[in-house]
Amino acid sequence: MATTRAELITTLEQTVPHLTRLTAGLADEALDFHVGPAEWSIREILAHLVDDEMYVMRLRMERIIKEDNPHLTPHDEQAWYTNRNTTRDQLDELLADFGLQRAASLGILKMLRESDWARPGYQSEYGAFTAEGWLSNWVEHDTVHLRQIESTLQTYKAQTSTS
Repeated sequence: MATTRAELITTLEQTVPHLTRLTAGLADEALDFHVGPAEWSIREILAHLVDDEMYVMRLRMERIIKEDNPHLTPHDEQAWYTNRNTTRDQLDELLADFGLQRAASLGILKMLRESDWARPGYQSEYGAFTAEGWLSNWVEHDTVHLRQIESTLQTYKAQTSTS
């Protein structure tokens, strides 16, 4: 796993191409496949990544940089899932939207000063952390969802090849 700040940022830069490779040519049936009743489909994971990039990951980093020791609100993923906007759910739209949001996030991350990385924040799920610590959480979030997509694809292919 990436350990330096530069490696963490590079990992975030690689998420869009990784998602593009993973989802290239997938039919709607594969995008909408659910491993289990409580599991998200690949399309839903992509939508989550778009929304989290905009409303959670980058917003928390911005607050850490702008505010003195902000207390960051937990994100209720179940409420998000129930009320999510599905108007831009085509694969090309989701990838384009995520790419746009990630580019904006990377622009912010690359302009931060050394002193910005040490700024503290607090969130009840994670406790106290710095901007640099949040960057590590951000990379872990990407990694979890990339693995989730890979696992869903593997299960989908296994089930459809035996049918």
